[in-house]
Amino acid sequence: MYKIKWVANITGIIIFLTFSFFPATWAQESGELEPAQESGFYYTIKKGDTLWDLSQKFYNSQWDWPGLWEMNKDIKNPHWIYPGKKIQIFLKSKTSPKAPVVKAPPEPMKTLPQISPSFTYQEMSHIGFIKKNVENCLGNIIREKDGNLMMSTNDIIYINPTGIGSLMPGEIYQIFDTEKIKEKIDNQVFSGIKHLIKAEIKVIEHTGNYATAIITNSYRDANVGDKIMAFYSRDTVLSVQENPDPIEASIICSEDNTVLVNDYTIAFINKGKQDNILPGQIYSVLQENRSAFDGSDSVWPRKAKNTVPLDPLNSGKLIVLHTEDIASTVMILSSKRAIYPGDMVN
Repeated sequence: MYKIKWVANITGIIIFLTFSFFPATWAQESGELEPAQESGFYYTIKKGDTLWDLSQKFYNSQWDWPGLWEMNKDIKNPHWIYPGKKIQIFLKSKTSPKAPVVKAPPEPMKTLPQISPSFTYQEMSHIGFIKKNVENCLGNIIREKDGNLMMSTNDIIYINPTGIGSLMPGEIYQIFDTEKIKEKIDNQVFSGIKHLIKAEIKVIEHTGNYATAIITNSYRDANVGDKIMAFYSRDTVLSVQENPDPIEASIICSEDNTVLVNDYTIAFINKGKQDNILPGQIYSVLQENRSAFDGSDSVWPRKAKNTVPLDPLNSGKLIVLHTEDIASTVMILSSKRAIYPGDMVN
């Protein structure tokens, strides 16, 4: 009898230890998911992980990564996360018919931060734009103090006021240049004025005949004759809209008139505010797709005499950064193949 009891006790202890120790050991070895006290779990960073990828994995959208970063205050730089570090993943609330109804939770529910997809671009203040008319010109550069033809940061410049507006000492303004745009798109002529922002200046003093300023931040070399305008302030954080209504637009040109529009290149499309285009909207870049009628691979389809039109090729994605009435400034986010001016945007 005593022997039987002793065996039973030993067996019970072994079972208890087995079920107490095994789950913790398994969670530690898996190195991925562990329960958290709040509505979520802890995830252990693995080699190659990024907040962008984890956002896609857990929230089915790359654009939720800023909220994921906000949840984990100890991550100082979102571009640098290290293998072995644990981060907290909050679960988005989902309605499930099988979920048990909890009438009175034992503790007050903790309010979780709302994840709102956003895109941050710190250089927003000096991207170019296309308008129907030239922005008000407050003055033109007469010369650089030491006679330099190309002017950059810390150079002192002299400005001839136009009399439109004023150049106030201590205020920040921008140097810009313009270029006329005239392109034939879908059998229609698009025309406008491209504005290229070159630098920021701070006015030092303004005498009766001219103003003196210092270039505080240079993006491109300034030249004699370049124009001065009021500082064009724009939000650096955009709310992302991944599936806006389709549009029929085209890429006009890149900011610096490059023939090939690569990833992260700034470019312009021929639709703007009057077409309900908004900053933060994401569109696909499509490319005409034709096949040579005779099946020859040696002839480039676009130049072949006999071609068969096929469905357009999806060449990449772009995001709208800024809008004017007739055009929008965009950035190429990704490209599957070479993108050129004239390619379609939808």
